[in-house]
Amino acid sequence: MSWRDEAACRGREDLNWFGPDMTMSLARLCQPCPVRPECLFEALQREEKCDPGIWGGTTEIERRHIRRDRSALKRVWVELERAVS
Repeated sequence: MSWRDEAACRGREDLNWFGPDMTMSLARLCQPCPVRPECLFEALQREEKCDPGIWGGTTEIERRHIRRDRSALKRVWVELERAVS
């Protein structure tokens, strides 16, 4: 079973996660998701050029910042470790 099978957004085709109408209100839907850390971690492993949409409650711009900020990246890693243990 993949983390995607437990995602709160699974089956939510009614939401536009990747288009021009993408907003932080969509990202807020991710906050209570049980697999948010796994989703964010997967997104952070992608190349920045192939990184549109909301992943793990973050926008593309926020993920660029996390990739460049070691302390932010460490916080994501710690959160992921807690989630999977």
